[in-house]
Amino acid sequence: MHLTAQSPGWAAPALSDFEDAWREQQQAREQASSAARDTATRDAERAANHVAGVWQRTGAGPTWTELGDELGWPPSLRARIIRLLASEGVLTYRAEPRSLAAAEGSAES
Repeated sequence: MHLTAQSPGWAAPALSDFEDAWREQQQAREQASSAARDTATRDAERAANHVAGVWQRTGAGPTWTELGDELGWPPSLRARIIRLLASEGVLTYRAEPRSLAAAEGSAES
C-alpha cells in the first residue's frame, strides 16, 4: 500500500527536507568537481604519455574506460577528468570512437 495526498495520515514533506536534499546534492557535485580537478592536475602528464603510447602501439587512441582503468580513476569521474584535461590542452578527442589523443606537445616523446 502507498500513501497519496488523499490518503488519511498523509502529510507533504517539509520544505526544509527538500532544501536539505538540494544542499547535499550541491555538496556532492562540488566534491566530485574538486576530486576531478585534483586528479586531472596530478595525472595530466601520465594521461598524455599513456594515450600517446597507445597511439604509437596501435594506431588508435584508448577508450575513456581504458585510460581510466590504466590510471585508476573512479568510473564516476572519468568523463569529467578527460574533459578537464581536454580543456587544459593536455588531451583532445572527437565524436569518433578511439579518437582520444595527446595534444601537441603534451606528451614526452
